[in-house]
Amino acid sequence: MLSERRKFKRFDVSLDVTFKTFKNAGGHFSGVTKNFSRSGLCFELPAVSLALNDAMELEIKLPDNNAFIPVAGNVAWKEQLKDKCLIGIEFTEIDKEAKSQILDYAYDRWVEMNRDLKSV
Repeated sequence: MLSERRKFKRFDVSLDVTFKTFKNAGGHFSGVTKNFSRSGLCFELPAVSLALNDAMELEIKLPDNNAFIPVAGNVAWKEQLKDKCLIGIEFTEIDKEAKSQILDYAYDRWVEMNRDLKSV
């Protein structure tokens, strides 16, 4: 049996993300979240040069909401794929209410997906 290293459940959810790193002050990049938890998130983006512990500022957009939610975090891990990469971010700063909004949205999608699977 595999042991789970994560402290918190991750919910699969696709949300638009824009971000910039502190070492690339002029460049903004876009991606899509793969999952989200209380302590961090994973997102997919075109191949970009990032190193472990790089600090970054992100903005996450919930569907049907025009405002972007600001988040700060550090690169916890990176997986290079062919022409894209997956980045794991550990939060260093996120508004508690905003985090709850995202987790509520992700949980609702998770419940819907599991309900659909049970009815098959």
